[in-house]
Amino acid sequence: MIQLEFEKAEKRFQGKTALRDLTLSLEGEKIVGLLGRNGAGKTTAMKLAAGFLKPTGGDVRAFGGPVFNSLLASANTIYLSEDTRFPYTLTLGGIIDELARAYPNFDRGLATRLMDYFTLPSFMKHASLSKGMRNTFNLIAGLTARCPLTLLDEPLNGMDAAVRKDLTSVLLKEFIEAPRLIVVSGHQLQGLEDLFEEVAIIDKGRLLIHEEADAFKERFKRISGKADAVGAATEGLRVLSRRQSLPGMEETVIEMEPGTALFAPSGAGLTVSSLSLNDAYIALTGGMEGGIDRVYADTARKVKP
Repeated sequence: MIQLEFEKAEKRFQGKTALRDLTLSLEGEKIVGLLGRNGAGKTTAMKLAAGFLKPTGGDVRAFGGPVFNSLLASANTIYLSEDTRFPYTLTLGGIIDELARAYPNFDRGLATRLMDYFTLPSFMKHASLSKGMRNTFNLIAGLTARCPLTLLDEPLNGMDAAVRKDLTSVLLKEFIEAPRLIVVSGHQLQGLEDLFEEVAIIDKGRLLIHEEADAFKERFKRISGKADAVGAATEGLRVLSRRQSLPGMEETVIEMEPGTALFAPSGAGLTVSSLSLNDAYIALTGGMEGGIDRVYADTARKVKP
């Protein structure tokens, strides 16, 4: 069974810590979402898992040993991102040929058919593709390699809605056809969040949480209604964000511990709803309470004569 382990992993670049004390264990055939805002440390964690970077401290292990400088890990792992570049002299067809030689499970026929479907001619050069087309090709290559450990870093960036929908279907079908450990990092989850069995949230280089995706979503609630009623219902609870929706009306996001009940008096006119995975992780990693509304409110108070 495939297992990827970070044990107190740390990575520093020129004195700046990008990842700090990361302990995380992912195992089995599943799709895991590695989530966080820009600069949170997701890409650093993915490159450590791929063996592209050597940890400054701690350890990253898979396939029975450290992944850095491991031929066994390299042969069984593929990492692709929007920044992945291939030799300029190779056409897309040439890249497929090289990947087929490198990875024994690579499905050349499927890769070619998917390229045809997404209008990616084999004679084109990778460097000449638009951002969206380049990421489409990278995702096709990463999935059809069918490596036991597949690492996809921000795979749907730069794509229009129709292509995102099709490639999300490709990701699901590929997992069903060839189960493996697929780790998908990102900060824009539209279309992907229903595929995740587990999520790991990274913020400012640290792991905030790792748990089953459904359990994670259930911890967060959005409460909206009259401001005084919302305030009374959320008293004593962990408030992640508040914003004024209309004068006298408020929308609040709270995090609830498992087993905690939310008391919303009947007749208070409150609306309680669950959050999407995307909204939940954004709320968890947000800045000041109140968000943009707070910034403008503070500014207005300061400029009053």
